[in-house]
Amino acid sequence: MFKYFLGCCFLAISTFGFAEQHTWYFVRHFEKHLGDNPSLTEIGKARAEALAVFFSDKSLNHVYSTDYHRTLETATPIAVLKDLSIEYYNPQILAEFATKIKKLDHVLVVGHSNTTPQILSLMGGEDIHIEESDYGIVYKLQKHNFEMTTKRIHIPFN
Repeated sequence: MFKYFLGCCFLAISTFGFAEQHTWYFVRHFEKHLGDNPSLTEIGKARAEALAVFFSDKSLNHVYSTDYHRTLETATPIAVLKDLSIEYYNPQILAEFATKIKKLDHVLVVGHSNTTPQILSLMGGEDIHIEESDYGIVYKLQKHNFEMTTKRIHIPFN
């Protein structure tokens, strides 16, 4: 009888005591030069370093980026700091990518002004719009049980 009681206690603790929580971060690449596949400007590079500082005390298990200079340069300081490889994703198949990362926790996705709002929406986050001139906002999406919350965090370019 005592073993049965203990089993029920452990089941209750595992079911109700540990709520499912996941955290994802989404950011558009930072300030870029003009051109077909441009690199970051000096301000963009400074903001990428500031983003690494932002993540210095946060858990991060995956860093995803498209295969463009500006997104890779935004992601690199964080990947170096956290000793993580940058994993590429195809911005043409965002629904498939969203399905993949929904199963992961502590994820950073570096994208573009058109892909970042799409992937955030596909993940269940709030609908956002990013202007071509908008830089420096990280969107933190958290899932706690079945509730999704989106928080905006501004990254300065000191």
